Amino acid sequence: MACAEPAANIAAQQATTFLQRALDGFEALRPHLEDVARDRGADLLEAHQRVRTAARLKGMRVDVRPHLPPDVLGVYVLLPVG
Repeated sequence: MACAEPAANIAAQQATTFLQRALDGFEALRPHLEDVARDRGADLLEAHQRVRTAARLKGMRVDVRPHLPPDVLGVYVLLPVG
């Protein structure tokens, strides 16, 4: 698999401007991020249930709930060359 290689850095002020634009639009992404968190929680619950069924474990209840809003650990702004 080919990986993207950075071609150059941009000026600090440009970086600040692009990052601020991304952060200004972040609230519009929140519903999607919360949907993804719920979907991942449902997938995790199904995985736990499959393991318990395969191991023939009974009498245990598993509850999986996402902690909303999800934490955002980083924001990356990728810009095309040219």
